[in-house]
Amino acid sequence: MTIFLTIVYSLLAATGIAYLEFRYKMRPARLANYDIISNGIWTTNRRGEGSAEALRIHRARIARYTGFGMNRTEAIYWGTSVDSSGEQLDCSNIYRIDGVDPDTRWWCMTVYQDQFFIPNRFDRYSYSKTDVQRNSDDSWTIRISAKKQSGSWIPLGNATGPFHLTFRCYNPGDSMIEQSEAAQLPAIIKEETP
Repeated sequence: MTIFLTIVYSLLAATGIAYLEFRYKMRPARLANYDIISNGIWTTNRRGEGSAEALRIHRARIARYTGFGMNRTEAIYWGTSVDSSGEQLDCSNIYRIDGVDPDTRWWCMTVYQDQFFIPNRFDRYSYSKTDVQRNSDDSWTIRISAKKQSGSWIPLGNATGPFHLTFRCYNPGDSMIEQSEAAQLPAIIKEETP
């Protein structure tokens, strides 16, 4: 019985130590700006979310928070938590996102809060290249707010506090891959604070 308890306690201690080491090593992945490409308010990873070239700690962060990622030739994931004036995105405001199709086969704009969709009665969390309403010049506008808006609208339900936008660009063209810092990405304009 003593040997059994010793083995169990040893396994528990080893598991605890491994967990603490993982948490310690994940800290730089959350805090550091390694391999980050910035394009205005948008950022992405230079090596690609799922690339074999990505740092192991970065791939571990992706696995923990999102499940999996693709390499840069398959998808580029842009993210922001601020509007075009640099202010934190907040559920109490009304935002307009103005954009044109980037050099990519397909794209998707999604709203998250604490890494989850924001619950709303319309079950609408994103718009994509194929379902967004187009303006007369083929550009597009998406509105984000708790209050109903016309056109392509992502409702924020009863959420409060900050949120995050992810702009996924699937099968990006060479210009998006090689000149990410210069790609034309959507503008996020705060229209009003109710």
